[in-house]
Amino acid sequence: MGVFRLWAPHRSSIGMCIHSVSVTPGGKMSFGCRRFVVVPLVVAFVLFVGLAALAEPYRDGKFGARLAGRIRERRLERAQLRAQRLQTIASNEAFAADYAMDFRDEMAADSTTTAGDGEEDYSMNVTTTVGVGEGEEVRRPPPLPPALLAALKPSPRRTMFEGKITFRFYHGGNLTKQTTLIEEDRLLNGTGCAADERFALIVHGWRENCYEVPWVLALRDNLHQHRGGCVACMDYSAFSSGGYGGLVGAFRDIRDVLMHFLQQLRYEGVQFGRTFVFGFSFGAQLALDAGSRIGGQELEAIDTCDMAGPGFDSDRAFKLMDFRNAAKNVQCVHTSIDKGTKFPNKCHQNWRMGQCGLRQAAAGPPPLGSHGLCPVFYNLAFKYQFLAQPKPLECVTFGEVATYPRNYRMGYMETRKSEVRGELFAQTSDVFPYTVYTNPYNIFDYGF
Repeated sequence: MGVFRLWAPHRSSIGMCIHSVSVTPGGKMSFGCRRFVVVPLVVAFVLFVGLAALAEPYRDGKFGARLAGRIRERRLERAQLRAQRLQTIASNEAFAADYAMDFRDEMAADSTTTAGDGEEDYSMNVTTTVGVGEGEEVRRPPPLPPALLAALKPSPRRTMFEGKITFRFYHGGNLTKQTTLIEEDRLLNGTGCAADERFALIVHGWRENCYEVPWVLALRDNLHQHRGGCVACMDYSAFSSGGYGGLVGAFRDIRDVLMHFLQQLRYEGVQFGRTFVFGFSFGAQLALDAGSRIGGQELEAIDTCDMAGPGFDSDRAFKLMDFRNAAKNVQCVHTSIDKGTKFPNKCHQNWRMGQCGLRQAAAGPPPLGSHGLCPVFYNLAFKYQFLAQPKPLECVTFGEVATYPRNYRMGYMETRKSEVRGELFAQTSDVFPYTVYTNPYNIFDYGF
């Protein structure tokens, strides 16, 4: 007799059972059941099915289609953004043409002017012929760059800023006019200022104004006595009297008003080559940024005192900016490290006063701390001399150290600025007028 085995599966609570029947040589039959667990097999089967399901989209190309669709969407978005920018530039140019045409119609009735040659430019659709002799070339300002066109584009927000920022004009030492850019009258009308006179503009700082801040009043008088012509002050105290963070947030709006003011002056005949701008702290940033956007070194000069650092030093665009294109000469004076910029190397002359331009011995409580003393030094420099000296050993330079002629001085009164480029150092003291004379070879040349 042989052994016969019959295999038959049987379900159990934990797996499967295989039954077997055995026949011994004596004719006796025995039954058996061998169990085995099938849970791992079930898990493997489920994983196989799941992976097959996940692999199906890749096999059918669905994931590739989704990726291609997202790429097409992003390309479409970029194309739409480019189209919007082109449309904005076109609308700015159209606005500039319309703005010029309005003035062309107004000036056509004036016998002293003639229409331009059809250039669609904000400044040059009217050609002034008064005082131009036969055979002389008529002076034409260059076309406006797109940045200025964007700044001149009308909007409710811009109108709000233009209505609250005032410009005070002084002629002969007296206040002759106070106006805003939303007034219908021309800026120079009623000021006593002539378009061919020298023009100076003062831009104050945070929590300041044009009518009661001592350094603004002193600078206005100094410019009247030593420069002459027309002096104006940009008063944005409606915005600068609040928190500094909000003022920084409104920087571009205030700057655009300044740019519009300067362009309006140029339209009325003021020559940029005879225009001087001074700015302190936040006002220094306004003056330099506006001059840079005008570009081409068109302005005669820009002098600044301790341009603001907070809110600007951390800006990537500011770090890369070079202000030497903002005017024919840009002189920047630095007196503090906490409120002033940490990048004192962006101008033609970079004066670092006192202790490496970081702090001043005469510093006291605000507003005459190291920061607030800067415009005080600048005003004193009309009469007293803050002379350049060799770089102190403890000072670290951020750019090229300037070479300078004998008795070279900080401030407006120095007439040899075109000869000097780089960083300059001048000591200050804690005793009025805060000057420190350091050149023993020219003591008789040092006047008060």
